[in-house]
Amino acid sequence: MKLTLQQLEAHLWGAANILRGKTAGQDYKNYILSLMFYKRLCDQWEWEADDAIAEQERQQGRPFTEEQKAIFRKRGEHRYDIPDGSRWGDVKAVSVKIGETLTDAMRAVADANDELRGVFTVDWNQPAPDGSGTPLIANEVVHALVQHFDEHDLSNRSVPADVLGRAYEYLIKKFADDAGAKAGEFFTPPEVVDTLVRILEPHPGDTVYDPTGGSGGMLVHTADYLREHGHRPTHARYFAQEMNWGNAAIGKINSVLHDLEADIRAGHSTITDPQFLEGGEVRRFSLVLANFPFSDDYWWLKPEQRTDDKKKKAKLKKEVFVKEGYKDRFGRFGRDSGFPAPPANYGDYAFILHILASLSDNGRAGIVCPQGVLFRGQPKTEVEIGGLDANGNPKVRRRKADDEHLIRRALLESRLIDAVISLPLNIFYGAGVPACLLILRKHRPEDRRGQVLLIYAARHYRELSAQNELRPQDVMRMLVHYHSYGDASKVSRLVEEHRERIHREIDLREADEVGRLEAEYPKGKELGAKVAERDERIAETHRKAEADRADVSKVGEELVALYAHPDELLKHARVVDMEEIGENEFNLNVPRYVDTFEPEPRMEVDEALRTLANAEKKAKRAEATLLSLLRDVGYAVNK
Repeated sequence: MKLTLQQLEAHLWGAANILRGKTAGQDYKNYILSLMFYKRLCDQWEWEADDAIAEQERQQGRPFTEEQKAIFRKRGEHRYDIPDGSRWGDVKAVSVKIGETLTDAMRAVADANDELRGVFTVDWNQPAPDGSGTPLIANEVVHALVQHFDEHDLSNRSVPADVLGRAYEYLIKKFADDAGAKAGEFFTPPEVVDTLVRILEPHPGDTVYDPTGGSGGMLVHTADYLREHGHRPTHARYFAQEMNWGNAAIGKINSVLHDLEADIRAGHSTITDPQFLEGGEVRRFSLVLANFPFSDDYWWLKPEQRTDDKKKKAKLKKEVFVKEGYKDRFGRFGRDSGFPAPPANYGDYAFILHILASLSDNGRAGIVCPQGVLFRGQPKTEVEIGGLDANGNPKVRRRKADDEHLIRRALLESRLIDAVISLPLNIFYGAGVPACLLILRKHRPEDRRGQVLLIYAARHYRELSAQNELRPQDVMRMLVHYHSYGDASKVSRLVEEHRERIHREIDLREADEVGRLEAEYPKGKELGAKVAERDERIAETHRKAEADRADVSKVGEELVALYAHPDELLKHARVVDMEEIGENEFNLNVPRYVDTFEPEPRMEVDEALRTLANAEKKAKRAEATLLSLLRDVGYAVNK
């Protein structure tokens, strides 16, 4: 029987509930995701063998004996090799030390397949920290998980690859919601990734690179975009580097489930030890997508130097760092690169310059950044301090330009910055600082080379209890502004294209949510009194989807009207030339150029006078009440 997406999601999240609270911190996500993937590999191996045997029996016109089947299963061709003794049935047959058996089986599978090296990073037999020698995860818990996963076959026989991939992404999102602030280390909200991908428009032949890969969402969304436009995901190639081994494992599994065969390398800092090199320089790619750690104040340290004790020692060395500058052996910044080294306390431009060095001659990049990169750093200044020097000239105090100012100016003067989009507050897990999207292009149309598009998208979002969320219509606003690049003649077509696409996405989301609700509630007589509750939740899902479709259409109409009134458009987006940016000392803070002022609601004079009169009456009544109370308690009040 085929599993629906919603049944699979419920099944996988049920496994997470078994393990929650029984590992260190949020590590349980790595256990569940790796166990799911291991079960998938084993089930797929069995299905491939069964399918091949059935085909041979059909061709030969006779059934195989069990002995013949066993021989054929060993000789058959498989996408991945699952060694004898390391299959799901071998783990399920064990009743004691299941964690040890499971860990050994996973490691054997990884060792047998080069593509899977580094995927299984968890140790199911890890000892508890009390020194007792007992496993951190009790044998009965591992047994319960194995039994839970054994309920469903996860091969293509029961779960198509696209369904499993979507369920895996759902699970990552659920883990991110559960992890809260710490989720920012491995998860970027899909609406942000989708915006970047659609701005950069991946195409066949692209080499796609994420220097801080996390759970692989940037690569997967790129592949989804290619599928949407009628291409196979394998028509592009995918690369990523991720310092955290656990996050890299999640990303590797994600890429395998989406049939990307991505080259993901882990355990090293992209800044101190980039892993993709050619001829001693960083390898270059046609498309780079990134959400790097914001304002990392130890960006110049290797992972093994980032212990608390070594960080304290590193602080003492910062004076030397600032005085002598960081010497980058890959030529991305510093001497001979055209860019100064970023300051020791902010690593943002270290990542941006690494991304720039990683771009091919026609490359483009979409980067999530803190808004500080747009304006931090001061230009060179001279201030008169009074008096005259020996030559009779006024005495001045000269201040050198800050490195971040010089880097930003060099990027602008090199015509590399194509657009900046300021985002709403609090849409990223654990990052309360204002963020933006920075779009770089090595090869820009001639008519855009002397310009930068600035989009103010910070006022459009859905407010949730824990954080804010970009809605479909908010993404549409940004995409229409970007792809029109100030050209009003393109807007109607762009609006219609995005409206139709987003309506289809809302339809799919609505169907998924209804399916989840139907899977959540019991069937038959057991449903009982919960029928009304389920039906109301389903009805609310339909109402929300209909409201979203209406909002998307309404925003589309607003965008068309907006581009017919240039003065109104200046409150949302503006194409600015380099001369004006230079006059603003290369400061790219969007409100300097886009009118973000929100006017007070207009009030008629008569209404204002009535409001004032009512306020005065209330004040007099309050004063009279206070005086009366004071007299009652014996105070002499002169009035």
